[in-house]
Amino acid sequence: MKFLFLFVAIFSNLFGAEVVDVSQKPKTDLESIAKHAIKFGTGNASEVYVFIDPLCKYSRELMKKIEANKMLQLSNTYYIFLYRLPRLDSEKTMQYILESPNPKETLIEVMVDEEIVDVENFEAKESTLKALREIADVAATLDMTQRPYMISFDRDSKYCRVSEGSASCQEEFE
Repeated sequence: MKFLFLFVAIFSNLFGAEVVDVSQKPKTDLESIAKHAIKFGTGNASEVYVFIDPLCKYSRELMKKIEANKMLQLSNTYYIFLYRLPRLDSEKTMQYILESPNPKETLIEVMVDEEIVDVENFEAKESTLKALREIADVAATLDMTQRPYMISFDRDSKYCRVSEGSASCQEEFE
């Protein structure tokens, strides 16, 4: 009897883990890194996850629009993730932004106000490097090639919209 109880307990632990529907995997992955995001807005109409490179001119244009449009921020919540483009040398700039006392303010200074920051001798903490690795791991699952990359989830919908490519959370049209 003890063996049977032990077997059931082990089986439950091994196979009882929450199984995530493949269509909800992107959202689950994004929520797992939300703690590393720089948030803009407090709205609940949509949650918009945005991957940007702080040195990318198109990412800067998008950030200028988000920062300037307070109505967008009232209706949506934007989770901004720093994820570099391979062609840009933005790793230290991303580290600098995340480690600043106020990452949101620093992001605005760098991307919206286009202030030049000297990051040549900047050394990031291990926690910052780990956060950027976690963001990169999730980003790799989304197969993005461009920045900015956006994936949006409307309230009460299990489907998403993406700025490029496809994701398993997109509604299938037949």
